[in-house]
Amino acid sequence: MSQNTFHQFIKFSTDAYGLERTLRFLQSLTQLLISYPSLPLALLPFLGFPAEKIPRTLSPRKKLTLTELKSRLSLGRRYFRLFRFLESFSQAFDKYIEASAKSKAEGKPPSSGAEKAKAGLAVGLLLGGVGIEKWLEILSKSFNGVYYCAETATFVDELKVDGLGVWGRELARKVMKEGNRMWFFALILAVLAGGWKVGRLGAEIAQTRREVRHLEKEVRRERGAAGPTLVKPPPPQTSSRSKGGHGGWEEQQQQWREQETRLERVRVGEEKLEELRTKLDKLLDTRYKAGRRAVADALDMAVPGKAVGWVPFSTGVVSALMLASTWLTGLEVWEKCGESVAKSEAKGEAKAKPKSE
Repeated sequence: MSQNTFHQFIKFSTDAYGLERTLRFLQSLTQLLISYPSLPLALLPFLGFPAEKIPRTLSPRKKLTLTELKSRLSLGRRYFRLFRFLESFSQAFDKYIEASAKSKAEGKPPSSGAEKAKAGLAVGLLLGGVGIEKWLEILSKSFNGVYYCAETATFVDELKVDGLGVWGRELARKVMKEGNRMWFFALILAVLAGGWKVGRLGAEIAQTRREVRHLEKEVRRERGAAGPTLVKPPPPQTSSRSKGGHGGWEEQQQQWREQETRLERVRVGEEKLEELRTKLDKLLDTRYKAGRRAVADALDMAVPGKAVGWVPFSTGVVSALMLASTWLTGLEVWEKCGESVAKSEAKGEAKAKPKSE
């Protein structure tokens, strides 16, 4: 393990999002073990355990222990999400302000009141310049905030301390059921926003690739037209000029200038090519991450869908989908922690450099 990876692991293991993802992974793994106890037990023969001594089912005591462990892990995760609703509502508001400011900067002022009344409120909002993708993200964050509000409101009841409660267990269960509905809607909107973003980035990637191919042809053509590198011709001697022999020198000078012009175009084209390739790499990376997030959100829909009875999956299948989505979203947090470590190290090197000099 390299030093950077070790620092990244420290950052991930001490980050609130990283810890919450770790607990979620353990929770889904525990639920998967409860639903399919023979699945991990089937691996024991490969570890050297005699097959005849391996139990095929969990004993009631072990099953009760795992069920209690799953409940504690779920409760532990809620500590990290206690005030997460503030973050969700803030993100929704910030996205709206950012999209509105961008639309005004691009010269897309909101439609007039008469136009909005004629086209309808929903169409009027979209004509305001915010865009469908941003509205999907804003609504997704808003629904997610409502879900987190339900979690925070029922947190005291979830502690299950005798004599301590706000709603009562039955009403708290109903509140959380409504909260899960909001979470389900939030995930649907997030998947739609992610799909829209992937499509938009796909079109931009295709356009950038066409620009790269066109510019590569231009650079090759200019480089071929430039021919072998010429040396700047020295000025003719005075005696040659007086005899009228400077015509050949002027022709050589003109050829050299034309070649320099072509070589300059090649240099400019190569610089632009490098910029376009960097842009293409960033677009590909952004599309990959957006698609990965959309897949994770689609997998996560099974969790609230099962809670409200909208998804006809078994508990084991939901646990497997939850495990996969946790891995995908955990990778996102892991990468962000790596970027944070890289930035911190770059700042440290920049501060240390003047001292060493």
